[in-house]
Amino acid sequence: MRRLVLALMLPVLCLSVQAEQTGRISGKVLNKEGKPVPGAKVNLKRTDRAWTKDLFPDKSGNFLQVGLEPKEFEMTVSAPGYVDFKEIVKIPLADVLVKNITLLTPAEARTAAPATGGTQATPEDPGAALDAEGRDAFNAAIPLYNEGKYEEALPQVDKAYKTLTEAMTKLKDETTKTELAPELLKIERVLGICIAQAGTKKEEAEPYLLKALERNPKDERVIAGLIETSKAKADKAAEQKYTAMLEAIQGPNPDLIYNKGVEAFNAGKTREAKTQLLKVLEVDPKYAEAHYLLAMVEFGENNLRGTKQHLEKYIELAPAGKNAATAREMLKDPSLKKIH
Repeated sequence: MRRLVLALMLPVLCLSVQAEQTGRISGKVLNKEGKPVPGAKVNLKRTDRAWTKDLFPDKSGNFLQVGLEPKEFEMTVSAPGYVDFKEIVKIPLADVLVKNITLLTPAEARTAAPATGGTQATPEDPGAALDAEGRDAFNAAIPLYNEGKYEEALPQVDKAYKTLTEAMTKLKDETTKTELAPELLKIERVLGICIAQAGTKKEEAEPYLLKALERNPKDERVIAGLIETSKAKADKAAEQKYTAMLEAIQGPNPDLIYNKGVEAFNAGKTREAKTQLLKVLEVDPKYAEAHYLLAMVEFGENNLRGTKQHLEKYIELAPAGKNAATAREMLKDPSLKKIH
């Protein structure tokens, strides 16, 4: 009986010994303000053999990796717009190593030593200050750009593009220049979009947008920007071309078609307006404003039945719409009331 008990206990002992063979690392990646860093990546690389692993912190900046051998690893923490953090770490046996990392922008790294024990080197280079200044400007613009506040973002994006373009001519470190080149292309794209959507001279965005479109022919924001530059240049052919490109990706846009109908209606081209407005309703049968404008077209053509149908549909879809009061008043007209 004693032998049997020993045999039953052996698997448990084996499991316990196995669990003691590894360790883990956890921590947070934050910026100087204590906020999570967007796009951060933690890379762990064994120093004794070819093994590497990328970790991506969650939205709170937390990262965790279990099952690591108790060896030395080179840990590199990186994020767009920040100086890389590097440190050699030793994973403890059957325990957790906690590493909370504060990433610094190039400007911050020049004036503050990191408190985590790693290294964040700021190169002494004639273009380094420009590089830091440009990246800081772009980082300030990105939240505004992502919220669609193009007019507010534009000055910072313009500054970033000009400063980083100058930095490219003055940087001596070839690695830094190589890393900056693709970032500059991204900024060029954002600059073109901001100019097209909020600039005083929208046509100036075209060169930037055309280069961005060449890199990605399905970039919807870029194509939308080119539609705006075409309008600014009064280039109808280009506007139609880019609108068709956008529709091929997104499907027909009822707002764009409706705007064409409004333009035609205001120009007195009622037949063209009617064609565009009917297209709107093919894409979106519940587009209330298209029904209202169609009622106006039908009324102008003395089609009272069509006028009444579209007015009633408008009120059904938008009972509190901006034209609801006018629509109700028109429907009181005896000539429309008697139509069934």
